[in-house]
Amino acid sequence: MIRNWKEFLRSLTQERAGFNADGRVLGLGMATAQDRARRQATEEVEDFLRQQAAEQRPSAASS
Repeated sequence: MIRNWKEFLRSLTQERAGFNADGRVLGLGMATAQDRARRQATEEVEDFLRQQAAEQRPSAASS
């Protein structure tokens, strides 16, 4: 019961998903897709950097 109450209060204080664009509000689906695309781009960069670091690190077997 308390969890539902907290979720209800949180929904009242959070901004709506979506934002104004050219005076029109983007829908929830579009806002969600854009947020996911931003996160995915960040994850791809992090994966690339981890891979590069692993390749540059000397392995114990090669010494």
